[in-house]
Amino acid sequence: MVLGANVSYMITYVLTLIFAFMGVYVGALLAFIAPEELKPGKAYFRAFANTVLVFLILVLLYAYGANLFVLILLGVASSVFLYFTNETTPINQLAYFLLGIAFYFSAKSSDLLIVTATLIFLYGMPLGSLYVARRMKKSRKALLSDVLLNFGFFVIVALMTNLIALYITYR
Repeated sequence: MVLGANVSYMITYVLTLIFAFMGVYVGALLAFIAPEELKPGKAYFRAFANTVLVFLILVLLYAYGANLFVLILLGVASSVFLYFTNETTPINQLAYFLLGIAFYFSAKSSDLLIVTATLIFLYGMPLGSLYVARRMKKSRKALLSDVLLNFGFFVIVALMTNLIALYITYR
């Protein structure tokens, strides 16, 4: 019966992971649909992505029992840090990469997994739009494959973290 529970868990985990990752592609597709909105919306996309990232970090810390004072302090500090980064720094790609680990830690509860997957989806939408906006001169096919190459490590990290944890658990 343990094997059946693991298969069900892995199917749920992988499907939720795919849903969360599709946010980057939805953002890229929105950039293709409305390219005239990219230039005036860049500041709003960055603000939305940074807000969702800070909120996601705070939700995960709260789920693991962080103190309210620590949550407020980290929220303000990370908001100020993200405000002063510009779009040429790879902080968003690095954050998206590290969200693969956060995705694994959210799998302790199905409710937390759904909230985290939704927030990662919402975080990926402006990232995909901004990524396409910076490289609009390429073909659509090349851009969609570039999105996979630049943001696909999120999926690899989330899967590898889960597989390592399963290996350690059943070793």
